[in-house]
Amino acid sequence: MHPLDAPAAQCKHHFTNSAALFSDLDDSHRALEPVAGLKTAGWLIGHICMTGDFGRKICGRPPICPKEWRVKFNPGTRPSHDAADYPPMADLLDTMHRVYADLRDAATNLDAAAAASPNPFTPAVHELPTAGEFVAYLMTGHLAYHLGQLQAWRVAARPAQA
Repeated sequence: MHPLDAPAAQCKHHFTNSAALFSDLDDSHRALEPVAGLKTAGWLIGHICMTGDFGRKICGRPPICPKEWRVKFNPGTRPSHDAADYPPMADLLDTMHRVYADLRDAATNLDAAAAASPNPFTPAVHELPTAGEFVAYLMTGHLAYHLGQLQAWRVAARPAQA
């Protein structure tokens, strides 16, 4: 058994259980901030794409996400309230699913030396010192955190019930 098999299975499970979060998202949701301070759906999905793609990079895979997405979705960026700043929702969702399907494959094929190499994301080195630990985190805790934010966004965006 590969050390990243369990995190990859958890990642797949997150997407299986979260399918309803994505089912009816459209372009009108990309920049919607239903409550002040919540991230927009477009930013959340774009950020999930970029961080998963970074995990793929750690595993030696070429990028799937367009380079232009970095300035919109990387850690430290802020959501835009202009939907035109974001790719179409269908592109975001398609990219997200492609990125994570490939990340799961890349992670479960990561060799032991690469997994043991230093985590290239220096802000997390203290807690997650190796590349393998960081890739596992991206597929589990980080992904789940942002899926939780998307769930909060959906609840806040839901029209008030009569």
